[in-house]
Amino acid sequence: MSRYLLIFLTIFAFNSPTFAADSLEQLVRNTAELKLNLFGDELLQPEQAFEFSANVKNGNTLFVSWEIAPNYYLYREKIKLELLNSDGVKLGDYTIPNGLPKHDEAFGDVEVLSEDLNFNVPLWREDHGAQTVKLRAYFQGCAERGVCYPPMTKDVMLDLPVAQQLEALPEIAPVQSQNISVTMTILLIFSIIVLILSAIIAIRFKK
Repeated sequence: MSRYLLIFLTIFAFNSPTFAADSLEQLVRNTAELKLNLFGDELLQPEQAFEFSANVKNGNTLFVSWEIAPNYYLYREKIKLELLNSDGVKLGDYTIPNGLPKHDEAFGDVEVLSEDLNFNVPLWREDHGAQTVKLRAYFQGCAERGVCYPPMTKDVMLDLPVAQQLEALPEIAPVQSQNISVTMTILLIFSIIVLILSAIIAIRFKK
């Protein structure tokens, strides 16, 4: 429809007796504005609509993040993380922030996440030495206008530092416990002796 409108405006302008250079300039300006209105609102590429990143927070924790473009959203239920080529390192239980409820024609009742999404991911490490692992993120999202993207994956290489190990309990703890037990035993024996002596004294006074 816009093509026919453009042809009509062009024919009218050139056949008008008042045609001048400024009319042609105005026509070009109107054409440019029309093009922007038609094509300026194109869909973003997946990596632009949902920009994923991950980094190492410490030796036992990862930090993952999605920068979600305005008017786009991710399905909470479609987010999954996985470690590849990571012997001795596993992902711990992580919690994805809650989203807004939405009834989706394809997936039914779901939760959707917009704007920025980020959370910590704990690591279970049998190998405490420094190493490089590959984190793979699975996710899927849509544009608010109703256009959805196919499932996406993004890999990130991460350099893990040496993991911190839990310190052993000090050896003095059992000794302290043993000393307390001995003290309680002495007090108990002393109490029994006092009771016996009290009973003997009471019997003598009665005589």
